[in-house]
Amino acid sequence: MPEFVVRSEAPGDYEQISRIHSLAFGHDWEANLILDLRRDPSFDPDMSLVADLDGKAVGHICFSKITIETPVSSAEAVILAPLAILEEYRSLGAGSALVTEGIRRCKKRGFRIMLVYGGPYYERFGFRTAHEQGIFRPNPMPGEVVRMLELVPGALEGVRGVIKYPNAFKPLVNQWYPD
Repeated sequence: MPEFVVRSEAPGDYEQISRIHSLAFGHDWEANLILDLRRDPSFDPDMSLVADLDGKAVGHICFSKITIETPVSSAEAVILAPLAILEEYRSLGAGSALVTEGIRRCKKRGFRIMLVYGGPYYERFGFRTAHEQGIFRPNPMPGEVVRMLELVPGALEGVRGVIKYPNAFKPLVNQWYPD
């Protein structure tokens, strides 16, 4: 099994990160999201992580601040999006290394709740479906799966509402889920 080094992105990684997302998803939506997130004032480059193997970036993950808007308040959270690994490095542990390090960093920064769109892959890290808690994205689509993770036990107590994204997500969310 290769040993991946997980580190914060650096400006020299930008082109390869865009390539990773474009190849992984077959389009540029997620690559463009990363470009837009870097321009957002809330962007934290230490929350944009690269899986490096022998000096080559082979995977990328990003975490962004969001809120869950309840009828009376809002709860701060973080969203894991996007995650991409070059095809030839999948199933070798790069994704797990990125998610694990991202969770560690989010906890260290004081985040209490993490969300992600995704399938059963994320259950291994403790994510469960968010709709059971009453957390949804705006205009939810049938069959979509938003998952949540308590980074601090009890953090989701009483939290029910709609996800509010940074502005950088709006074009992507509209492409994923047009109104």
